[in-house]
Amino acid sequence: MIKEERRWISPADDGTVVMEGMISFRAVLAGIEAGITDRKIIKVLYDAERKKALARPLSYVRAMSFQHGFALEETDATAIEALSIGHSHGGLLTLVSRRTMPPLDALVPCEKGFYVMLNGIEDPYNFGYALRSLYAAGADGVILNQRNWMNASGVVCRASAGASERMPLYEAKSVRHQKRASFGRGQPEKAPAARRGR
Repeated sequence: MIKEERRWISPADDGTVVMEGMISFRAVLAGIEAGITDRKIIKVLYDAERKKALARPLSYVRAMSFQHGFALEETDATAIEALSIGHSHGGLLTLVSRRTMPPLDALVPCEKGFYVMLNGIEDPYNFGYALRSLYAAGADGVILNQRNWMNASGVVCRASAGASERMPLYEAKSVRHQKRASFGRGQPEKAPAARRGR
């Protein structure tokens, strides 16, 4: 996966993660405000040629920049394309810090919680689609192996329509660790999809 992973990691040269589009920005912000992720928004870049079309979302982003202390910078399409992987960004990119994945041992299950172990997905888009479905189904958290696609979190965020940033993710040392910890806590296999009002 390491070699394949390089295809899906945006080429920011300072160790930051590039999130593409307004949906990704809102998802990252929601995760931060809910305390789900320890990411920090470093800055938001937007294409100057699309400033008029982006007027409404930029107004919101600017308000959030004052509240959360990140920069909002105007740039050109060439710079946007150089940092992005896809073409659905709409002229807006969010540069964020990497996300720390809490260990599985840090999980404190909620009563009647719905937690899912997710393994063996070899494509970041399919990984994102799976997270999106689990979020819609009302999952309270997802338990991942250390070998997962969150290093390509920009692609995963787009593929999951932001779900990857809005839901708790935990990292196990191995598949065996996942199974032992999860089954040992007696977590249910499924829960009503409407329980969380999705």
